[in-house]
Amino acid sequence: MEAVLINPTKQGADKFHIATVPTPQPAAGEVLVEVKAVALSAWEKHFAQDDDPRSLARRTRRRNVNLGLQFSGVVRSDGRRFAPGQRVMGGPHLTKGEKALAQYVAIREEYLAELPDILGFPEAAALPVGAETALTGLDKAAPQPGDSVLVVGASGGVGVYAVQIAAACGADVTAIGGRNSVARLKELGATTAHSYRGTAFGDLTGTYDCVFDLSGRLRFGQVTRKLSRTGVFVNVNPQKDLVGMAASLFSRRKAPFVYVPHSSAAAQTRVLDMVVRGEIAPVVEAVHEIGRFRTAFTDLIRNERFGKIVISY
Repeated sequence: MEAVLINPTKQGADKFHIATVPTPQPAAGEVLVEVKAVALSAWEKHFAQDDDPRSLARRTRRRNVNLGLQFSGVVRSDGRRFAPGQRVMGGPHLTKGEKALAQYVAIREEYLAELPDILGFPEAAALPVGAETALTGLDKAAPQPGDSVLVVGASGGVGVYAVQIAAACGADVTAIGGRNSVARLKELGATTAHSYRGTAFGDLTGTYDCVFDLSGRLRFGQVTRKLSRTGVFVNVNPQKDLVGMAASLFSRRKAPFVYVPHSSAAAQTRVLDMVVRGEIAPVVEAVHEIGRFRTAFTDLIRNERFGKIVISY
């Protein structure tokens, strides 16, 4: 099969190329899926921005396909839960096994969910990791109707869902996003929206019942003064603030651990139910055919985006 691979000796988007690798054979508990669309994420951006040949060689040596953490496609083998022809979405494990930016991926069935008829493949590919991470983080915070929720990094692939899910919970949402995102964030349900170029976290006044940081820059120690007495700080990069997480164990304000290593059928089913009810919608910035894959990576590296950039087959 063909897959998008990485040449460690090249830089930027030029390091990505299409080559032939063996078609994966599904193991017990897996099915073979023909990939129809892949949404690019921070995972791919890190590879795109890493121009160190030694680092890239080390990061890519264990598997054939290293790109593609969220995808949609069609099942092509028999499984316990799925049969050939079913339309699915999902995401492989973050640290284990082959990824999905290829013609086929073998993936565990519990990482998949069946698509409703209302979703096309590009839209579905934008959901698994981003929406699941947002849902997991907000489950930890458990916002109630009328609570105040601040989403920092709201225009990215997770943030656009955090805004929508918090609004669906009845929360009063404040969002900080990219330069041209203010109007679009309000369309997603934010009551108040700011551009990070004009408003920094420190410029905000008042307190919040939940601060959901997707920028990776905030720490529990600097957020506590903007949390309500029992407020929750949700950080999707908890390994960067282990001190803060430890401090939160002795505080009424909390910083729960949030880590989504792969998609799950249960979380995806909840996400899809919200899509069907009209509470959230996939957010896709651009769709590039596989023949224009380098354009997609260039877009990912150079431009601000609102939601996901998707490569389709």
